[in-house]
Amino acid sequence: MSLPSLLLVDDSDAILALERAILSGHYALNTASNGREALEKVKVVQPAAILLDLSMPEMDGDEVLKRLKADPTTAAIPVIIISSEAARAEACLAMGAELFLAKPFRADELLMAVESALANARRRASVGSMALLRLTVGGLEFAIPLESVRQVILQPATRPLPLGPAYMSEFFELRGHPVCVLDLARRLDVEHREVVEERKLVIMELNEVLLALSVDAVQDPEEYQASDIERRERVGGSEHGLLRDTLLGMLRAGDRSVPIFEPRAFATQELLRETIQVLRPEGVERSA
Repeated sequence: MSLPSLLLVDDSDAILALERAILSGHYALNTASNGREALEKVKVVQPAAILLDLSMPEMDGDEVLKRLKADPTTAAIPVIIISSEAARAEACLAMGAELFLAKPFRADELLMAVESALANARRRASVGSMALLRLTVGGLEFAIPLESVRQVILQPATRPLPLGPAYMSEFFELRGHPVCVLDLARRLDVEHREVVEERKLVIMELNEVLLALSVDAVQDPEEYQASDIERRERVGGSEHGLLRDTLLGMLRAGDRSVPIFEPRAFATQELLRETIQVLRPEGVERSA
């Protein structure tokens, strides 16, 4: 497993050498001798944390910190101020620096400071995390919250449902309970890429009704950190139509974005209420 990376920023070769000696073997280390170089290396290295001196040529640490916190791509990186200037360091804490460690420092102090900063960053990242199930149908990919999913099964034989739109015209029984099948390919006006026998049913409970989404493929569930998810408030178009209520955000998945929907995006309340009536035992018996 790769070691967390750190960026050590100081114009003193002696301080950089000391930090390397203490942290080597615990972390993957990169160095910069001034503020401008540090900002350039952050984009390449993407460190887990930055150890930052304040008084440096070309650009002081204060300005480096300000620019890091102003950039959404680097704002979450914890910054540990390593300085003998306590007053300036306190001001940096107010600007978002994680910790202040005064020079000169002991080896155990430096190790504890880095460990604490990384632990704090992990806790912040876990707040707002989301467990998601990613689905594919007809070449389209999206995700739904895992909390709404009860089970995933291979699509079994179904029976016709005598009510509802074409995309929700079948049902099957699961442990004695009828479950409607919502064909997402028809719902989204695309063609399935898998034959019926290879499709998956994602079974959910919506308003006390079991509903199964018919899809081509399902990935293993995974918990994504808040940093991986662009919330709907920041996603363009989320204030319009159906998206306003059902688009939770966009999951950053490599070089593309995957929309995250609430399951009710695919079945209206009215349709679910009608389904309740049809799927009651007497309604199923009449349609059999």
